[in-house]
Order: sequence, then C-alpha cells, then structure tokens
Amino acid sequence: MAKVTAKQKAIEAAQQLMTTGGYAATTVDEIISLAGVSKGSVYHAFKSKEELAITALEDYERRGWAIVADGPYTKIKDPVKRALAFVKHIEDKAPELWAHGCLLGSISLEVAERHPVLHDRIDELFDEFENGIAKVFVPALREAGVTATSAKELARHMLAVIEGAIITARSHREPKFLNEGLKHFRRYLETVLGTR
Repeated sequence: MAKVTAKQKAIEAAQQLMTTGGYAATTVDEIISLAGVSKGSVYHAFKSKEELAITALEDYERRGWAIVADGPYTKIKDPVKRALAFVKHIEDKAPELWAHGCLLGSISLEVAERHPVLHDRIDELFDEFENGIAKVFVPALREAGVTATSAKELARHMLAVIEGAIITARSHREPKFLNEGLKHFRRYLETVLGTR
C-alpha cells in the first residue's frame, strides 16, 4: 500500500472542510491541522489556498468519476439499457459519492463573484461531468429515436437533480433523498426513452 503524501493529506483535508464549511470559512491552518502535516509541506506543494482548492476540486472530480465509470452498466451492449443501468449505478453509489455533500456544489456559488479563477475551474469540472454523462445518453437517444431532447440537456438535468438531492438530503438530514432523487430521474429517463 502506497504511503499517503503530505500533499494528498492536505487535498483530502481541504475537500472535507470545504465541503462542509465552504471555501472562505476554511483556513489553511485548519487544513494543516486536520491533515496532520506541516505548514511548510503545504506551502511547498501549493502557492496559495486557491491553488490548493483547485487541486482538491480536480482530485474530487477525478475520484468521483472513477467510481461512476466503474459500474456494471459498462458491460451492457444495448445503449438504452446501458443508459438506464448507468443512472441506477449512480443511484446506488450516491451515498458513497455525496453523503457529506458535493465539493463543487458547496463552493460554486460562494466563489462566483470573488474568486473568478476558482469559479471558472468549477464550471469546467461541472462541464466535464456533464459531458461524461452525455456520452452515455447519446447512443441511447439515437437508439430510441428521441430528437426532442439532447444528451447534453439530459445530462444537465441529471446534474441538477443530483445537486438538488444533495441539498435536500443534507437539509433534512435524510441520506435516502439522494437515492430518491436519482430514482425519479431514472423513471423520467425511462419515459423519455420509451421504456416505461
């Protein structure tokens, strides 16, 4: 098992603190304390808190997509069944992915005006996630002969459902709302694809 570096510990601490407390409220000293690393190791790895946050966001998105991309749906040939199984896989993985919130969603509104570089990177990461979802939906829509909606629109809708379900689950302290939101999106997708 590979040793976790001080840099990775700082990234994971930043993810945890910024997901629950936001960007502005999270201090570098808190990150250092939670990570159990020296201040020098953090400032050696990152020029600023903003650079640490961007790296934490990129790592968060990469690890999340690795969970999403490694599902049983990948072995399904039929594109319609694959798209539905893809949403079911995300539904099943929702607690693992977002039980404590979504780092991108948690800080995106907060940094919109004051931190344009950070906001732009969050926007790009959301786009990357949407594009990954859309790639699954393109062949399903084609197979079902659906032209009234695009894969990108469906992907954006799904992302909105995910972010809304995360907020609802956290505000009600009810994790099952994550799964419920995605289950209802899957039913909607079944209607769009004509399988319901």
